[in-house]
Amino acid sequence: MRIDRRSAIKLIASPAFTVGLPASRARAESYPSKPIRLIVPYPAGGPYDGIPRAITQWISSQEGWSIVVDNRTGATGVIGVMAGRQAAPDGHTLVVLTTSTHGAVPALKRQLGYDPVNDFAPIVLMAAATLVLLVREDLPVYSVAELVAMMRAQPGRLNYSTGGYGSPHHLATMTLFQRAGLPQNAAVHVPFAGLGPALMALLGGNVQFMITSTGAATQHITAGKLRPLAIASLKRSPRLPEVPAMAELGYANFEVVPWCGLAAPAGTPDAIVARWNALVNAALRDVAVRDQIVTLDYEVRGGSAQEFLEFIKRDIARYKTLAEDMGLSED
Repeated sequence: MRIDRRSAIKLIASPAFTVGLPASRARAESYPSKPIRLIVPYPAGGPYDGIPRAITQWISSQEGWSIVVDNRTGATGVIGVMAGRQAAPDGHTLVVLTTSTHGAVPALKRQLGYDPVNDFAPIVLMAAATLVLLVREDLPVYSVAELVAMMRAQPGRLNYSTGGYGSPHHLATMTLFQRAGLPQNAAVHVPFAGLGPALMALLGGNVQFMITSTGAATQHITAGKLRPLAIASLKRSPRLPEVPAMAELGYANFEVVPWCGLAAPAGTPDAIVARWNALVNAALRDVAVRDQIVTLDYEVRGGSAQEFLEFIKRDIARYKTLAEDMGLSED
């Protein structure tokens, strides 16, 4: 009997055929066997929610998979990450990791309910943002060197705002203090519950400087209300190409970036991790997905699972050293 190509495909996909396959191959053929849950440890609407949604919507449209977003908020992302850690490692639960959950929180908390490295199977770094150091236009400071000199000469004179204690913007400011040899109290920290109010405080004159995302700052820089001094990274930003990077100003290896990545619980089969890595990287090459990420003021990353693991380890080590040097702790 002659079997045409379509009939052969149906035969290979049938349960009777998969019974004869090795167990690992049969599992791969049948994955996913139910809807996939994506745990986002933050509320809907922000970039940490929008970026994975854009990517998984693309994957769902390509693969025909049912992917359900589960926003598990609270405790700076810890509640959602703990839910991801406790899920069955079968590839049907994934979790979004961020700078906070796998950088700041492990560095600032002595007691943590999860191991940021060993309790997860990193899949891919999805996106990262670029930060810029800003001062008010009426502050007579025109360089990082002048800002540092003012804080050294008059400790506590200046105020700076952030999106919260331990946020990437706070850690970036502390990194500047650390690298410049300034104490933690060189300026007064005014934390807010989010970057929006923090930026309004700067524009309103309640604080004199801050570090925030380039996208949030661009319109105010163009309007002449804020003056950019440096990009908190190794290279310049395409949004503000005329602004030098901290690395150019003598602060070698200065890089603090908010980021988000995708992971699975530890023990998830390598084949499933590899499949998700390939799919996310494919999504990140799609023009529409890239445009959505840029609209959220983030830059596309991507890469291998191993590269993401090494990235996480570097971030944790960097912030632990920072916390020790500057006396930072949430406990």
